[in-house]
Amino acid sequence: MKFLLYAGAVALFFGAGMLPGPLKTGYVDVGQYSIYYEDIGSGEPLILIHDGYLDRRMWDDQFDLFSRWSRVIRYDLRNHGLSHGQADTFSYHQDLSRLMDALGIQKAKIMGLSLGGSIAIDFVLMHPERVSGLVLVSSTLGGYELKDSALKAIEPKFADAMRRKDINTCAECFLRSWADGPRRTPAQVDASVRRKVGEMYKATMHRWNEYTSPRPLDPPALSRLTQIHTPTLFVLGDMDMPGIRDIASLICRDIPGARKVTIKGAGHMVNMEKPEEFNEVVEEFLTR
Repeated sequence: MKFLLYAGAVALFFGAGMLPGPLKTGYVDVGQYSIYYEDIGSGEPLILIHDGYLDRRMWDDQFDLFSRWSRVIRYDLRNHGLSHGQADTFSYHQDLSRLMDALGIQKAKIMGLSLGGSIAIDFVLMHPERVSGLVLVSSTLGGYELKDSALKAIEPKFADAMRRKDINTCAECFLRSWADGPRRTPAQVDASVRRKVGEMYKATMHRWNEYTSPRPLDPPALSRLTQIHTPTLFVLGDMDMPGIRDIASLICRDIPGARKVTIKGAGHMVNMEKPEEFNEVVEEFLTR
């Protein structure tokens, strides 16, 4: 019932014509790369960081909605989406810092999924004064090696497809690992979610530059979590990889006050599979 009420309130809000302000788009130059971003709404900034191999569109169910109460920025990482440039060695957290500087943002709440969550963690370790809230969604973690059997089983097929430059097979391997997860068949996952994830993955891989390489944080975040004192929420689906669930436990153990919310019936792409439940949980955390 509460989700129906929540959805109804949103419908009334937009139906009354109270739409967010105009969408602003552009590029920020970082080294030899131009980072594409989208910016909407007003108020305290909220920055959304997408998963690896996908792009900013994975936040479609959050971007406009959250701009009712915040200025929301989403962007494409290097080698992803509409960002473009020359091969370079870089750090994701430094790119985020330079994006914030260019947009006049001193401090923001940050939400990232998977690789995006790992970037958010690295950023708050390097710039704790610039982060007022942290939402980690199905997050990976620098220094933590995922050893899930489902990933190991699909690695030979994925590696062979990569050698043959068979993007369709690579995409299906990605979907089996990260859209379906270890406990579901493709038929048990929303077809529209699988289709959108597959489209983003293929778009990224068609333009992939293997010589653009990120520098990891040293020492890695795994050994530094106790240094984080920013309010933190970890959101994950109960159908995700065991390794992601283990990371959630580590983060909630080592970051003071961090809390975890598990959404039933969702896998790694929890914000796309269960947007109503996800949005309510995140909005309650960020606006309380």
